Amino acid sequence: MMKLYYFDLAGKAESIRLLLTHAGVKFEDIRFNKDTWAASYKDKFELKQVPVLEVDGKKYCQSYAILEYLGARYGYLPKNYEGMYRALFVMNTAEDLVMSTYLAVAPTSPLEGKAKEEAKEKLLSHDATLSLDALENQLKQNCSQDFMVGRKYSIADFHMLGFYQIVMTYTGWKEILGEKIAKMPLLKAYFEKRIRDFNPYYKKCQTKLYYFDCAGRAEMIRVMLKYLGLPYEDIRIKHEDWAKEKISGKFPLQQLPVVICEPCGSRMCQSDAIMHKIGARFGMLPTKNPEKLYKVIWWCNTLKDLTDGMVGFFYSAAPEEKRKVMRKDYFAKTVPTFLEAMENRLKLNKTQCYLVGSSYTIADFYLIGAWRGLFANPMLAEFKEIMPKYPTLCQYFEKKDKLF
Repeated sequence: MMKLYYFDLAGKAESIRLLLTHAGVKFEDIRFNKDTWAASYKDKFELKQVPVLEVDGKKYCQSYAILEYLGARYGYLPKNYEGMYRALFVMNTAEDLVMSTYLAVAPTSPLEGKAKEEAKEKLLSHDATLSLDALENQLKQNCSQDFMVGRKYSIADFHMLGFYQIVMTYTGWKEILGEKIAKMPLLKAYFEKRIRDFNPYYKKCQTKLYYFDCAGRAEMIRVMLKYLGLPYEDIRIKHEDWAKEKISGKFPLQQLPVVICEPCGSRMCQSDAIMHKIGARFGMLPTKNPEKLYKVIWWCNTLKDLTDGMVGFFYSAAPEEKRKVMRKDYFAKTVPTFLEAMENRLKLNKTQCYLVGSSYTIADFYLIGAWRGLFANPMLAEFKEIMPKYPTLCQYFEKKDKLF
C-alpha cells in the first residue's frame, strides 16, 4: 500500500490525496504535527521536507513531481503538448497566487510590519485579480467549463481543488481570495461542481460542536471555526435534556463543550484545550515566540478569571442577599480592575485591530466570545454602563461585531 507523509492540513499534499482518492487507490494517509515531524520524520527524507509518497519502499518527493508521476501512472496527464502546457499553466498560476497570499497574510510569513502591509496591498490591488482572471479565462477557453483541461479530470483539476481547500480553510485567505472567486461565474461554478464530486471525501470526518443554546464557553470556538471557514454542525442541547445526555457516554468528563469528529469518533473536551489545539494547527498560537505566547495566554487567562468571577452570584445556591452583595462587589471592584488592565494592554499593541501582534490569535476569539457571553449579555446589564469608560475595547468590539 502507498504511504503519503504530510502535516495534518491540506497544503501541498491535498492534490495528491484527491488524485489517489479519485483513482480509487488505497493509501495510508500519514499526518503529523510540527513537533512529531522534527522528532520522527524529517531526517528520514531526502530533502528533509514533505510531502513524500512511498511506493513499495521507494520514496518520491516534490509535490509537482509526485502529482505528475501519479498522473502518468493513473491516466490523468493530458495526451498532447498543448494540453500539458495548459495544465502546467493552471498549476503554476495557482501556486504563484498561493505564495503571494502566504507572504501577505500568513502568521508564519517571513515578512513583518511595513513589508507585510505592502505585500498585502500588492495582493489586493494586483496579484489576486491578475491570477484569478487568468484562471477564469482558462476555463472560458477550454472546450468544457467543467474541467481545466479537456473534458475529464487532469492533474490541473486536483491541483485546483487543493488550492481551493487552502483558500477556504487557512487564516485570512477566504476573506481575500474566497470572496473574489465567489464573484467569478466560471470559477465559482467549477469549484461547486468539483467539490460535489468529492463529497464523500470531504465529509468523511464531520465535526460536531456540542454545547447549550447560549454563548458561554463554546462561543469562542464557534467564532474561530467560522473565521477559519471550517464546516461544523452546531448542536445546542436544551438544559432540560442535559441530565439524560450527560450520562449517555458521549461526553468525556460529563461536561460541555465537546467537539466530536465522526465517523472517526475523535473527541475533544475542555474549552481551553480545544482552542489551543485548533489555534496551534492553524497558526494562531505563537508557540515559537515565548514573549508573544505569554501575551496571548495573558488574555486567555484574564478573560477566564473575569468569567469565573461571576459564578459565585450568578450560579451559586447562596442566599439571595449574599448573592446581591457578591454581584455588587464584582461590578464595583473586579470588573473595573480587569477592564482597565485589558484596555491598557490593547492600547500597547501596535494595532488595536488585534490583541497581540498584527494578526488573529486565539486571544481574539476568547475576547469575542467573552463579549457575547458577558459584556453584551442582557442578564448582566451592568456591563452596558461600565463599558463606555473603556473606548479602545469598545472600538475593538464594534469592528469585530461587523465581521462575526
